[in-house]
Order: sequence, then C-alpha cells, then structure tokens
Amino acid sequence: MQKVKKEADYKLSKKRLQKILVPLDGSKFSIHALNYAINIAKFTNSRIIGVFVIPSDDTPAPIDDLLNPLSSISPQGYETKMSKQGEKILDNAEKRCKQNKVSFLKKILFGNPGNQIVKYAEDKKAGVELIIMGSHGHGHAGEILLGSVSYKVVHKSKKPVMIIK
Repeated sequence: MQKVKKEADYKLSKKRLQKILVPLDGSKFSIHALNYAINIAKFTNSRIIGVFVIPSDDTPAPIDDLLNPLSSISPQGYETKMSKQGEKILDNAEKRCKQNKVSFLKKILFGNPGNQIVKYAEDKKAGVELIIMGSHGHGHAGEILLGSVSYKVVHKSKKPVMIIK
C-alpha cells in the first residue's frame, strides 16, 4: 500500500537562488545559455558569474583548430591570445547583463574546461547554485548529442545543470 503524502511534503525550499554560473566560449550555444540565465536572474534577482576557461596543454585542441590548415596552434603567445579572447567574450556578456540590469561577475580559469567549471561550481566560496551552459561549444561536431565539456559538467557536478540548445 502506498503512503499518502501530506501537503507539507510538497513545500518548496525558501532558499533564494543567488548565483548562476554560465560558462562562455563565444559560441551561439553559450550565448543562448547566457540569455536564459539573464531571464532567470531577472526574476530571481540573482547574480551571473560568467566564466571563460583557457584550455591547458592536456586539453585536446578544438576541432576548428585541428581542421583549419592555417591554424596557429603554437605555445608562443597562446595564453595571451586566449586571455584576450576570453576578456572580449566576458566583456560582451557583461554588457548584455548590464543592459538587462543583471549583476555580472567575470572569471577566467586555466586548465581542462570541464574539470575547471565543475571545480569552480563546487567551491563553497563561489556560492554557485545553478550552472546554465550551452549544449556544445565551438566545433564542427554539431551532430554529437552533447559536447564533451557539457557532458563532463552534467556527469561530474553536484550542482543542478541546465543545458541550452
């Protein structure tokens, strides 16, 4: 016989959503994720933390770089180039948030993108309560069900993850 639940069993938590982590790489999927995060942040009065991860040496190169014969995959200036690209992406996200009156914090991390996103989200000091990210990043592998970074975050994070297509 099934136990009948009391009305009190269905009450929602009174804890307010305060910080939403949005990994950004400049892809259309990450921009869609930012748009969703802005809408949620407006209704919950939350802050968005935009994060850009500079891949380390042990991270596979993006498919775009591998397929592009004019690619400049070289260690010289890589970190500087990626830092500038990350700053530009985060600056654009910050402008979009300001236009919508949403608080925004920028963060650049170094290492394996999936691991770094999960590590940052799990850090108690960061206070992240929700991760909203695109289903894919840059690359030609659009037919794959879920990008490698989003796959890793979904499976490794203890925080709720919303994937946006």
